[in-house]
This record gives sequence, structure tokens and C-alpha cells, in this order.
Amino acid sequence: MTITRYMNTAETPVGLSSAKTTYFSSINKHLDSANQALSAVDADNQHVNIDNLAHQDSGFELSKQERYALFDSQGMGRDFIRRHIREERKSFTSAEQHQLALIASRHMLAEIQQQNAQHVALYFSHDGELATEKLIEALWHIGVKTYLPIIHPFCPGHLLFCHYHSESVLVRNKFGISEPKLNVQDVLPTPKLDMIVTPLVAFDGACNRMGMGGGYYDRTLKHSVDNKPFAVGFAHDCQQVSHLPVECWDVPLPLVITPTRRLARN
Repeated sequence: MTITRYMNTAETPVGLSSAKTTYFSSINKHLDSANQALSAVDADNQHVNIDNLAHQDSGFELSKQERYALFDSQGMGRDFIRRHIREERKSFTSAEQHQLALIASRHMLAEIQQQNAQHVALYFSHDGELATEKLIEALWHIGVKTYLPIIHPFCPGHLLFCHYHSESVLVRNKFGISEPKLNVQDVLPTPKLDMIVTPLVAFDGACNRMGMGGGYYDRTLKHSVDNKPFAVGFAHDCQQVSHLPVECWDVPLPLVITPTRRLARN
């Protein structure tokens, strides 16, 4: 897969008209501090110099010929879309995964600071998802409290969010994903979270979200009132598709951040 710098002259792709799209081609007031926080926790990084990215166009795209060749998912079933996009996001090399995650983390960190979020839920990446480890460490560095989801032990299909810190004990859940060992003193009620950074498999131009199929985040987000907590999708650019088959239980996201774009639902 050819990865090149994103070009400023590119036009908005067809299919994004239902969401306000911002390309990361300029600096906002929070990017420099986000850059410093990530540099502080990734000083030994050999793949990308984060400091040098502070004044460059950040993000990566497919080659110019394929840049806007969104996967045409019209008429396709959810399972087929999931399989395809999971393979796409796993096709990056480990070096590319690391670099793309750092770029996207820089913009997510700037968004968190812009929202003045102090209690942020994230996830541990697997299956080719954008990695969050350095983002979590950067949040610790600037004093933001972080939380990770755990599968609710008494309410099947639901999540709890536990404070995650440097001394947290991690265990593997039934999906093989690390989560904090349950301690009721570490549980924060979902309405008290300022932001939830959500994993996803696919999204479309209207910020509709498709997960792995368990419905955990849909059940969590359907109780949000006035975007509290504020849910932000975190994904590779290749996870965008032309169309998602939406079910009645699906909860769209107000915002999706990729290495190159900020898509805000109208």
C-alpha cells in the first residue's frame, strides 16, 4: 500500500456532505501543546519525529489516484463490510500503524484539550485499530484522568468504565482484550465522563458508526443527554465506507477523528 502526504489542494470527497469535514492542514491553538505532550511520552520513537510534524500537514492518505476511492458498500451486508474493513486496517505494517496512531493521537489530544475534558474513556486497541497507548500516556502527562471499558459482570451486553492509571491491574476479557481488574472504587458512572473515545470498525460520511456487532457502545451511548459524555470515533481513514446499513439501535457519533480528518455530524 502506497502512503503519501495528504495534499492541501484536495477537494472534499463525495459522500461527506452530511458532515462538516475539516482537514488537518493548519495549526490550532491546542496542537502545539498536544505535540509536546506526545513528544514527552514517545521520546524514543524511531518512526516519526513528532516535533517536526507540528508545523506540517499531518496525516496520510492513499496515493492520489485512489485518495477518494471510498469502499462502495451500497447494498452490502454488515458482516461483509466488517470483514473487508478489518482486513484493510490490518494491512498496514507495524511501522505505519505506529506512525498513523501518533498522528491521529495528536489531533485527538488537541480535541480533548479543546473540549476541556478531564475524565476521558478510551480503549485498548486490537485487530488493527488505531493504537491508544501513547495517547493515554500523554493524557496522564497533562493530568487528565483516563478510563477503560470493562464488560459489566452483572448486566450482559453493557459496559462499566474504570479509572485506568499506572498501577492498574489488567486482565483479559472474553474477547482477549485487556481491561482493568474490577474495583468498585475505580468505577465512574458513565454520565460523569466528559468524553468517550470509541473504537469502531466502519463509519460513513454522516458519522454513522459500525462496531464489532456486540452493541456494547450503542447501549452506552443511547443514554447520552446533550452529548454528555461526548463520543468521538477514532479510526483509520480506510475505515470510511460509502454507506452503512443503519439499524434502529445504532447510535451515530457527533465526531470522528482520523489521521487526516475531523468529521463533525451536522
